[in-house]
Amino acid sequence: MVFTADLSNSCITIAVFDTRGRMLFRSEISSERNRSEDEYYILLKSIFSIYNVEPTLAEGAIISSVVPPLTKEFSNAVERLLGCKPLLVGPGIKTGLDIKIDHHSQLGSDLVANTVAALAAYSKPFIIIDMDTATTFTAVNAKGELCGVIILPGVKTSLDALSANAAELPYISLEAPRSLLGTNTVDSMNSGIIYGTACMLDGLIDRLREEFNGDDTTIIATGVLIKLILPYCKNNIIYAPNLALDGLYMIYRKNQKKYKPI
Repeated sequence: MVFTADLSNSCITIAVFDTRGRMLFRSEISSERNRSEDEYYILLKSIFSIYNVEPTLAEGAIISSVVPPLTKEFSNAVERLLGCKPLLVGPGIKTGLDIKIDHHSQLGSDLVANTVAALAAYSKPFIIIDMDTATTFTAVNAKGELCGVIILPGVKTSLDALSANAAELPYISLEAPRSLLGTNTVDSMNSGIIYGTACMLDGLIDRLREEFNGDDTTIIATGVLIKLILPYCKNNIIYAPNLALDGLYMIYRKNQKKYKPI
């Protein structure tokens, strides 16, 4: 089996796949930068125990991280638990992608994993929306080239910034809005952030479809917050919650001859 982990600013998503590429389990823990290697070791060991999976049976592991302060401690904990050194998605790793951006090293490893999985599962051209601390749009054209990315503040980031900078607006939990027009402060904020984000997604999708000169562009969405927004979007959007994890498994398989477990 293969252990995969996607380290984002909001949470760490882990999954274990069997030898046929079937996901045995998926779990999430918060991204806590102050946790020690021992703490991550205990958390991971507990998660394996919950799902009744023996960690030492893993043939290998792969990690995608966009949070450098977490990478070393988490990677060391994985190595201790599984008994094998994890691959880190970055320069030197084979992905099979044709990347047409200025600096390949600036492309987030999570976007790399998303794109690898999407190329295997969906028709081109396509757009991947990943909604986390930041919201990103990754565009792949009809030739299969990763031709560009859009980055903007995430839903929770925008909401927290609004509360932090407007003295009379409280910090709130994101919930489905009761109506388009709110009749109290909390409902008004929920409506604004949910409907506003949905309209932003639809608007950028329309612009990108114009860029690709057609309406046949496949739209794929992933990330921890996207599920709350999708019901309010007008475009047909495919929800793929395990996109990055599937991509990590595929990247591991592409590199297993080069990188062998220790």
